Amino acid sequence: MTVPLEHVFSLEPVLHERSRLAIMSVLVTAKEASFNELKALLDLTDGNLSVHLRALESAGYVTLTKEFAGRRPRTVAEAAPRGRQAFAHYIDHLEGIVQGARTAAGRGRGRSTG
Repeated sequence: MTVPLEHVFSLEPVLHERSRLAIMSVLVTAKEASFNELKALLDLTDGNLSVHLRALESAGYVTLTKEFAGRRPRTVAEAAPRGRQAFAHYIDHLEGIVQGARTAAGRGRGRSTG
């Protein structure tokens, strides 16, 4: 028996993208992170990070605040309550898939393959 594919296919698509998952992983563990901090930490380009932050913002998962540090503009990202909840649900869902796969793999142990 394998893990039903509908469980895998029902993973939240906004969060399932690698860079967005990484951004949310940072933001749920930190109060906030600046654009430049995220860019350096995740090794993303300005354009790539901007696109992913916009997708997360559109989904209501992050809030972006634009401010000035002296005369320099600064964008700060923070996980929104909806984003924290979606991230926790995503992790729970993923853990369920992993547990199901481990259980299924354990049932197959000890069988002769040939």
